[in-house]
Amino acid sequence: MKYADINKKYTAIIAEYLANGYTINTRTMGGSQGDYAHIDLTNGTEVIRILVETFHEWGKLSIEGLEIIVGRADSEVIPNCESDYCTLWNNRLDIISRERFYEIGADRHHGKFYGTQEEATAAQQLRFQRYIAKHQDSKTEDITAKAMEIAKRIIRREFNVKRICEADVTVSKYSGTYAVKYRNKVYRLH
Repeated sequence: MKYADINKKYTAIIAEYLANGYTINTRTMGGSQGDYAHIDLTNGTEVIRILVETFHEWGKLSIEGLEIIVGRADSEVIPNCESDYCTLWNNRLDIISRERFYEIGADRHHGKFYGTQEEATAAQQLRFQRYIAKHQDSKTEDITAKAMEIAKRIIRREFNVKRICEADVTVSKYSGTYAVKYRNKVYRLH
């Protein structure tokens, strides 16, 4: 999926609200909170914000992407008000829906590509494996018994492997970060 596809989804969501009688609520749309885009709509009784912004998920592998959020403003925001005293804060929205598009990769000719969380995790895992393969010169050759014991626990827990061949276990250190590699899978310790 390309960024143009995200634009189409964003437009379709807005068009659905407009088709249901909502109009643009101009006075709450001033300013930016770091989002890519936002539009505020009202039906006269409530204000709905539809926005596109970035997100980051920090875990075993850090993945990021874009999300479309549809949220309802709190009761302090008055629909169709001429005054601009009320700021509609993105972090105070009552979330109606959220759709995430995970960054899978990019190239210089076509831009970024987006997909599911599973696709992004697989792509990040592959990038990390390639990084380790590229820097094999800093690999620890002699794994101590204690390091092997820890590596086996990680392999059992993270890769769901019951019988482990010690010859296929590699423990590496890169820039202060340890990685356990078992066959074609890599787990980075934090």
